[in-house]
Amino acid sequence: MTRPAVPPASREAFAAAICDFINDELPRLSTKAKEHPRVAPDTPLFATGIVDSMAILHLIAFIERSIGCNIPPDKVVMKHFFSADIIADSFWTPPAAP
Repeated sequence: MTRPAVPPASREAFAAAICDFINDELPRLSTKAKEHPRVAPDTPLFATGIVDSMAILHLIAFIERSIGCNIPPDKVVMKHFFSADIIADSFWTPPAAP
C-alpha cells in the first residue's frame, strides 16, 4: 500500500478526517450512506445504520490509505469501528520522530 500524502498529525485530526469521509465521500460511494444525517466523532456508525456491510469496505480502504498500512484482519471487528473516535483510538499512531 502506498503511503498517504499527508498522514494524520493528531488523533483528533484523524477522527475529523474520518467524519469528513463519512459525511462527504461515503454518500457518493454507497447509496445507503446518502440517507444519514451528518456524523460527529462520537456518532455510533453501525447502530444508527450509517455504515453497513458495504460501506465498511470503503471506510476500511480510507483508513488504510490514511494510515499508510493495511488493517490486520483480526482488527476488523465491530468494537474498532463503533464511531470515528473509536476508529481513531484503534488505528491512529503518532508520526515517527525525524
